[in-house]
Amino acid sequence: MIMKYKTLLLSMLLPILLPGNTAHADWKETLGNMWGSTEEKTKDYYNAITDKSVLPVSPEMVNKESSKHLKKVWTDVLENLDEALELNAEIDDAPESRWFGADKQSLAEDQVDIFRDIEELLGNPGITASRKHIDTLKDRIQTERHRIAGWKEKKVVASGDEKETLDHKIQKSLNKITDYNHNIDLEKNNLQIRLQQMGLLLSNEQVGVLLSRVDSDDIIKMSAIYGVLNDITSQLMELTQEFDEDINQARKYYGMHVILLKFVMNLQQTYINKLDKEYLPKINRIRTDTARLTEESKRLLQAERKPSRRDLLSRNLQSQALTLKVANIYAQQLGQQKSKVLQALELVKSDYRVAKNTYDTVKISADLIQLMKSNQASFTALMNIQIPDIVPFKNIEMQKKFEELSLLLKE
Repeated sequence: MIMKYKTLLLSMLLPILLPGNTAHADWKETLGNMWGSTEEKTKDYYNAITDKSVLPVSPEMVNKESSKHLKKVWTDVLENLDEALELNAEIDDAPESRWFGADKQSLAEDQVDIFRDIEELLGNPGITASRKHIDTLKDRIQTERHRIAGWKEKKVVASGDEKETLDHKIQKSLNKITDYNHNIDLEKNNLQIRLQQMGLLLSNEQVGVLLSRVDSDDIIKMSAIYGVLNDITSQLMELTQEFDEDINQARKYYGMHVILLKFVMNLQQTYINKLDKEYLPKINRIRTDTARLTEESKRLLQAERKPSRRDLLSRNLQSQALTLKVANIYAQQLGQQKSKVLQALELVKSDYRVAKNTYDTVKISADLIQLMKSNQASFTALMNIQIPDIVPFKNIEMQKKFEELSLLLKE
């Protein structure tokens, strides 16, 4: 869909970029410069608004945003669902494998590509914007802290006006950090309201804990999509009822609903794969490396006689013990989350098998409506099943270590 829009835009721009007989004009460079200029302006504009206060959102605003967004993407969602539905029929009839032509695996891969497009369409723009803004503000805070550290180093040998100038710079950075933290709190409040409108009733503190997890984007994205799927199912139910006398058209819209179930299965399996192949192996390596480092620190401490070195090694051991403790908690939480999503996946698989069987055999549209209502309730249940058990940290030290490990897991 994005490529289609880019192709259309290029067709409009080429007559402008290639006037008269300038067939050999370097239009690619011109176009590249134009895109680059636009990108820089966008970046400058975003940097400018990052420092400003965040505007609070209300439940009414969030609901209007959601309705407007669904209306905007509705046609594209239907087109993608229809395309995925056609592929589903081809997958059923295709051979398991063959040297030439499409087989079940290649067609399934094509369908997954369509699911990615649907996922992009159903993403919540407001949540995405808040998340990106929070990340940007955190990066800004880190930058200011590095600047403060550099200026403090210079202060050691500075005197007079230079020292006063450095103090002024340090205070200015501290003020910026205060403003950035204030805006982060405001964005968290906005995020809390957006999540509440999706059905996730989290406290502000719980939102903070959720954001500190390495899989927070995945969890929030799945929950946001489940909320939209309720609305889409309602629309498909209306269309199915509207074509009550035309069973083929009614089955088409019901078939799109069947594809939504398969889409959810793909979403869940993708998350499970990410846990198995990325997050869990990385946290296990951190645990192994920390345990090995702890043993080394113990051996060095046992052999060391100098008090200053023994003190340093003792502090290292305390830090390593905290890292190992938090890493164990992290691994446990990710393991529990995997179990929850596996449970949810099995529920959706059961719904899909029944829905697919009904789609293949049903002749009465009333049966379709009844099953769609049942599946619609499942989306709400899925959201509740898959939300992790969010328990606030006992102290700020554990929270900071948890956030440090999250950054390592994202690398």
